Amino acid sequence: MEFIGITLAVVCGMLWFLLAVRAQGTNRVLTRKDYVHIAMFYGLLCSCVPIIVSEIAWDAIFGTPQPNELAREIAADFLRAALLEEGFKLLGFLLAFRKYTPERKIDCILTAGTIGLTYAVVEKAAMANPASAIIGSIVPMHLLWQFNQGAHFYEYRQAKARNEQACARKEWFMAWIVPFLLHGIWDSALSVIVYCAGQEDSTAMQVISAVMLLASLVLGLTYTIRTIRNVRRIAREAPEVPPRVQAVQ
Repeated sequence: MEFIGITLAVVCGMLWFLLAVRAQGTNRVLTRKDYVHIAMFYGLLCSCVPIIVSEIAWDAIFGTPQPNELAREIAADFLRAALLEEGFKLLGFLLAFRKYTPERKIDCILTAGTIGLTYAVVEKAAMANPASAIIGSIVPMHLLWQFNQGAHFYEYRQAKARNEQACARKEWFMAWIVPFLLHGIWDSALSVIVYCAGQEDSTAMQVISAVMLLASLVLGLTYTIRTIRNVRRIAREAPEVPPRVQAVQ
């Protein structure tokens, strides 16, 4: 069951990602080799490894919240998960950006998205939680957060080039702080759902858990569809690149 859940998450994550890649048609800059290099070096080595090490260190120092410690669980959702994971994913993306210097918005988005997809796969394999893997296949949050991060980082660079400091600060906030907040809120909502579901002697808590789960899935799926549609639009509208620069398919 665990293998099925993880496989489903990986396959669905790749399908969501390919929807964005395929929308470019033949107008592509990044090659398959580039995606593999970004995933293995900047995604796995520069992002995933530091995340795993730092989270192990966090658990050793602060301990793991018990099932009935909801406040500690939410604090860990924001500080252990969201802050560490988004911080190191951002580091991996910035290093990849420095290497590939994408000039088009879609290439910036796909570079960041590759980092998010890599971590999503590693996280699902490490957790070995079928329920989490299945939810992650429906709403691939790590991929979506990094897609949006790449889009806003591109706009941040454009604003800096125009010397529009207020706009640059806003776009940097959207590229870094917003993914952190969304990550913390999403994980906290899941923690509350699990906590309420565990109160087996309270019908009210069971109902709250079910309602929150349904609402989270609906909101998450809406966010997924809107993000993928927006990324595909950007891909279709991307500036044409010279044939000699286009990725070999």
